[in-house]
Amino acid sequence: MKKIFNSLVIFVLLLSSCTLTVPALFGVSIVKVEFQDLETLAVTLRNADDGYTVKVGDTTLDCSFDKDDQDLLVCVGEGFEPGEDLVIKFFDDENGDKPVAELTFVAPDYPEDMKDTDGDGVPDGSDECPTDLAKSEPGECGCGKPDLDSDDDGVPDCKDEYPSDPTKSEPDETDGDDTEKDSDEDGVPDSEDKCPEDPDKTKPGVCGCGAPDTDEDEDGIVDCEDKCPSIAYQDKIGDPCDKDVDNDGVNDGADQCPYDPNKYFAGYCGCGKSEIDTDKDGYPDCVDKCPENPELIKPGEFGCDDECAVDTDGDGTPDCEDECPEDPDKIEPGYCGCCEPETDTDGDDWPDCYEECDLDPLKKHPGVCGCGVPDIDTDGDGFKDCVDICPTEEGVAPDGCPEI
Repeated sequence: MKKIFNSLVIFVLLLSSCTLTVPALFGVSIVKVEFQDLETLAVTLRNADDGYTVKVGDTTLDCSFDKDDQDLLVCVGEGFEPGEDLVIKFFDDENGDKPVAELTFVAPDYPEDMKDTDGDGVPDGSDECPTDLAKSEPGECGCGKPDLDSDDDGVPDCKDEYPSDPTKSEPDETDGDDTEKDSDEDGVPDSEDKCPEDPDKTKPGVCGCGAPDTDEDEDGIVDCEDKCPSIAYQDKIGDPCDKDVDNDGVNDGADQCPYDPNKYFAGYCGCGKSEIDTDKDGYPDCVDKCPENPELIKPGEFGCDDECAVDTDGDGTPDCEDECPEDPDKIEPGYCGCCEPETDTDGDDWPDCYEECDLDPLKKHPGVCGCGVPDIDTDGDGFKDCVDICPTEEGVAPDGCPEI
């Protein structure tokens, strides 16, 4: 896959098999989505190569170039159903479990020649009994009727007037009026037929005589007991025929996690698992082996609390050897402590953090006169010149400084 997944362009791509709304990646697009057989889905991409791992959900697709057009990459995988909302994701070694890009699409319907109405594994196009799960050829009894031979006499029950008698299959001259009655003409005499008026049953089954044990939506519940016989939904919460089993507001057809009310995308962790990221390091707890340490996603030599595997400030010195693990400019406190620079603005060999006159090279503290003014007493009278009215004469005259 060419590394050009920089921006998203939304467009509608019309395919021969279905209509898809595809958020396409710049330069890469889905050309075609089709079933190769009843289980295998193929996604054809343009402007792509095979440099990435390609997945749909948890299924990794097998990608190779089209033999007739080397500009097309065909990615194939199994286990998808028509109508599924799917997301194809692209991964590289640098990003690990995070996809570098993704495209959404809907699995198309099966082509007519692949449809399997009765679900017997034989496509309708090759199935001579397309609505009979038990047969793909009519056999002796035809579609919809089993070719049973209950008495193993070589004559199927549908043609055997004595299906439980291996010595005969039709009346002979000695039978006369003793031939057993078969009211529904299903090949089983009334004396053995528990549904003598139902030609399709010899036993009541689940639904009873006269009612077929069919399962229209193939959900494992026969129609006579199915509250939604034409829809394969059996929601045990609320309305059993709604299309949102987990009641999360997203219909099952679009819900990647139809039984998880907290998720409708599988995410990194899958359905039924939380995407919580306790240490806020970008890796959910389900994949983070050290979920409470934001600096590690797998244990170091001494486990998840291994400080020697962590360099918090990125200064090249691991925390276990760094006295200032959050200060990239220091590995020991110095005069000013961690996270405070040892700047000496006035060049007096005392750092600014240690003195009050960081612009006065002659003072560390303001003293009487303040920073920038020397605390000198020219006349030695005990008053600093900065506050002495007569700095050159000892004492102060009542009427001001004496004349010199």
